[in-house]
Amino acid sequence: MEKNNSPKTDAVRILIVDDHPSTAATLARALSQLGSAVEVVSATNGAEALEKVKDKGVDILITDMIMPEMTGLELIEKLRDHPGGKPARTYLVTAYDVPGLKVTASRLKVNEVLIKPVRPERIYDIVSRAIEEMKHSTQPNKNATEEKRKFKILVADDRPDNVTLLVRYLEYEGYDHVTAQDGEETLIKAQDDTPDLILLDVDMPKKNGFAVLEEIRANENLKHIPIIILTAARLDSADVQEGLNLGADDYITKPFDRRELMARIRTKLRVKEAEDATRRRNKELSLLPEIGKELSARTDITDIATILLKRTAETLGAFQGHMVMLDSNGTITNNYKITVSNTDAQAQQIDLQESLFNHIRETRQGVIIENTSDNDFWKNVEADPTRSAVVAPLFGRHDLLGLLFLTHEQENYFTLDHILLLQAIASQAAIAIENVRLYQNVTEEQKQIEKIKNEFIATASHDLKNPIMSISGYSTLLTKAGPLNNQQEEFVGRIQNSTKNMLELVQNMLQLTEIDLQKMNGNQSDVDAIELLKEITAEYQMQAQQKEQKLDFQTTLTDAFVHGDVLQLKQTFRNLIGNAIKYTPNGGKILISAKPANGFVEIQVQDTGYGIPAADLPHIFDRFYRVRTGKTIEVEGNGLGLAIVKSIVEQHKGEVQVESKVNEGTIFTIQLPLVSAAVLQSA
Repeated sequence: MEKNNSPKTDAVRILIVDDHPSTAATLARALSQLGSAVEVVSATNGAEALEKVKDKGVDILITDMIMPEMTGLELIEKLRDHPGGKPARTYLVTAYDVPGLKVTASRLKVNEVLIKPVRPERIYDIVSRAIEEMKHSTQPNKNATEEKRKFKILVADDRPDNVTLLVRYLEYEGYDHVTAQDGEETLIKAQDDTPDLILLDVDMPKKNGFAVLEEIRANENLKHIPIIILTAARLDSADVQEGLNLGADDYITKPFDRRELMARIRTKLRVKEAEDATRRRNKELSLLPEIGKELSARTDITDIATILLKRTAETLGAFQGHMVMLDSNGTITNNYKITVSNTDAQAQQIDLQESLFNHIRETRQGVIIENTSDNDFWKNVEADPTRSAVVAPLFGRHDLLGLLFLTHEQENYFTLDHILLLQAIASQAAIAIENVRLYQNVTEEQKQIEKIKNEFIATASHDLKNPIMSISGYSTLLTKAGPLNNQQEEFVGRIQNSTKNMLELVQNMLQLTEIDLQKMNGNQSDVDAIELLKEITAEYQMQAQQKEQKLDFQTTLTDAFVHGDVLQLKQTFRNLIGNAIKYTPNGGKILISAKPANGFVEIQVQDTGYGIPAADLPHIFDRFYRVRTGKTIEVEGNGLGLAIVKSIVEQHKGEVQVESKVNEGTIFTIQLPLVSAAVLQSA
């Protein structure tokens, strides 16, 4: 049941949403002048707006149209279902004055679409009137966008009798009108009401007609308005030339003939209608970069379909939007659909005709279906309100990727302009879709190659273990087969040392490939990282003492449980602590610490060792990469230890980082997600 939209008994709540913070703040300040009668809430995006009003509804919503993540229309839709009731008055602000957008706004019961720029004073007046209307009526006014289009003419004259006469003429001809009594008021009314034509007196207080004309022609948003100069005196040729040079479209000398005046007005309005159509077309085309930007940022076809259908349906005033995707054989693989409406109706499934596909493949052009009940390309589905449709193909470089449909409840709604714009958008969408498919294919060519590489390394490493073990075993037997001289014993020692290093390398390679292939050993459980660190620290105390190093573990935590493989976590800590001892000179210090960090346990291994040059830091987690400068050259290693650390940590949904200074030491930091964010602190 729809909630009562009448104003609350306390202050009227007004929500202002604009992604330009200064604009939102300026409008909020302007409306705050209404005093205690209003409560103004401002936000810079749709999500923030919903958060700010989640506990209490609003009476009046003023929202920008184009905003990141959520458009003004989407925000309006979401607020319709607010627990506190939908806003009693809604105003949409946009720089894109396109007819389709106004149709969509009409469906959502938007009270008025305001074209930028909108002065704060006008917003103040609109809200003031809305509050007064809300006080005297619980029924919302008829939506202005539903009324029949009327031309609006601004009459600017300081003589009340002249104004009265002109207004009577205009009303008789069926025109709307606004009036102004001086030059400054004329400029304000022109800005706020955006009339279709201005009847401008020359001799007015504050600013004369020529000054007003000059300012209007210098204003980007007003310069297209036709202006007819009205004057009571016959101007000489110089004055006429000045007015024409400033941009006047016509001159009429008082007293004027009514029929002549109306004829000239009709002529100027016919010209303006044609020019307005061109301007609207240009504004519609200016939406293409906005839509293209949104599409190009997506790497999922479902996301592309959602953005594409919402933007095209909103822009062209469609009732429903559909996108069907085809495979290389022309078979439908996916069907995406949305409904843009103020009702709860859902988008109906389209019964696609083979004749439509054949026509588009042959012509490579879109189709306007003026009447769906009498067209071979369309088959009406029961309960479907569609009466007209427009279809644009999504052509890739080689094949037809799919079709984009927009539908409407009225017959003959879509025009040539609609299909041209839709086709331009569809072309951008086709590029985005092909890029996504290419990205997905490349990502899948990469996964497969990586899998083959890892399987090869795993097989080769496994096969290498046996001969290495044999070499190691036979070299040991040599010492037992008989006495060896000193040189022979040295050679045997080198063989045994080399086989030891080779076996360690093979085992590391096997471990890395198992991690890459996600062959976790299945012994995952909740592991206390603190106990593991204590255990590994004790394990390495003997090695540290042999180099006269101080190895210490410090923490205020009693426990820190992480979910993972205990053997792999032990391997991670062994690699880091073992490296710290190996790359720290005699007499140095190694400190291991652990602390909580926003749902993670942060573990650090800090040493006073040789340090890592800045040029090497970006590469130390790469496989087989070794720092070969300074004293590190003397330390044996295969360059896989830190690669294993990184792989294990990432497998456990954690992160590893490093900081280092040459001759001062290195700090490795690991963050692992805790099983529970609540960490027990020691007393």
